[in-house]
Amino acid sequence: MSALLVIARAEWRLHLRRRGFRLLLGGFAALIVTAAVLNRTRQVSERAQQHTYQQLVRAQWEGQPDRHPHRVAHYGTFAFKPPGPLAAFDPGVESFTGRVQYLEAHRQNAASFPAAGELSSASRLGELSLAFVLQTMLPLVVIILGCRMFVEELESGRFRLLAAQGISARTLALGKLAGLAAATAPFLGLGLVATLAVALTDPAFRADADALARVGVIGLALALHTVAWLGLTGWISARSRTAPRACAALVSLWLLGVVIVPRLAAVVAEMGYPLPDKSSFAAAVTADTKQHGDSHDPNDPHFARFRAETLARYGVQRVEDLPVNYGAIVMARGEELSAETFARHFAALGATMEAQAAGLNRASVAAPFLAVRALSAAAAGTDLRAQLRFQREAEAYRYQFVQQLNALHRDEVRAQHDRDQKLPAARWKAFADFRSAPPPLRDALAGTGFVWLTLGLWAALPLVALARRRTFSA
Repeated sequence: MSALLVIARAEWRLHLRRRGFRLLLGGFAALIVTAAVLNRTRQVSERAQQHTYQQLVRAQWEGQPDRHPHRVAHYGTFAFKPPGPLAAFDPGVESFTGRVQYLEAHRQNAASFPAAGELSSASRLGELSLAFVLQTMLPLVVIILGCRMFVEELESGRFRLLAAQGISARTLALGKLAGLAAATAPFLGLGLVATLAVALTDPAFRADADALARVGVIGLALALHTVAWLGLTGWISARSRTAPRACAALVSLWLLGVVIVPRLAAVVAEMGYPLPDKSSFAAAVTADTKQHGDSHDPNDPHFARFRAETLARYGVQRVEDLPVNYGAIVMARGEELSAETFARHFAALGATMEAQAAGLNRASVAAPFLAVRALSAAAAGTDLRAQLRFQREAEAYRYQFVQQLNALHRDEVRAQHDRDQKLPAARWKAFADFRSAPPPLRDALAGTGFVWLTLGLWAALPLVALARRRTFSA
């Protein structure tokens, strides 16, 4: 153990003495600070805009005059998706999905106003965030620092000299790797400190019950990802004849794991689980809804039976004898049928999206970057699951909001001269605003066992392979 520590300390000091190490650390720190400032500034701006528009929407809602309830239902309202508790660290899919959803009667609208629509095409290749820097740039730091660590020892003959003194190949390997890990630790530490600094200034993070646990999950995933690249760097360096070959092999591996494999995996997932376009989805929902009946057609079989059932329930013979507004009852039934149909189609759409995400997770066998990215977005509350949860909650709120107006229409608007009647504006103040919260951490991490396993294997297998080498001669 003492020999291993001596080798690790010597390797660590060797890195610290190099001028290139200090320049690399300074450049990495500048990148971390830039990402933290940019993302925190964006978060503050987005939160301020959302708060302003929420207040405006509420003021406009309460400022409506006396109106017919059905007109109010078509006037509609908006659902705003709050950013995830660690969105300033990892925006996940939030920049590419809608953050605002318009809610109205008889129609389910898609979320709109994605932040990516305001970005340039170059920005869409990779948004500069703390997660992006730590997941993609930190492996490059490991490669730069460690690609020559075994090759130089082989070329200088120092390995043979140490072996002659009774130092085993395993001790040499683990000692050199421990020294490289110690030299890499400040880079990872900078990222985690910046993450906490950004997160602690975010009200959503401070209000989240799982806040520190989320940081812990992200820290563990990043640590395993870094260990995987430490092991790969050491293993390839030990098998290479020259430093340029080692560096070229590692950079090629980085390109495959961070750029090529994720893009190919996304294409394969889209081909295997194709998504309908917006117009096709809407047309399918409309066609399926009409299969259940047309509430605007008095001769429709479904609503003819519904009318008979309603009359029997109230014990009358004619619609005119009902103590409530039958037109509102019909609209409520039509809303129920359309909401059920939409929920079924949206569940199928969400299942397809989750199947695509599962395909990307399976591809983490070939690219650990996909595993750490999935875990990071899940813990940050910015992944696909959080977005689908928001849209389901928005639809549930829309349905309750419309049916509440239908109930007012049913009970307080007479059937005679229906369209000429209005309810007092004070009624609209009783409607609560839409509220949403990110999924709890336990729910967010459900089903991530496979990516944890692959990330753990990527971290362990190169270390095992390196430790089992009996010699480091090329």
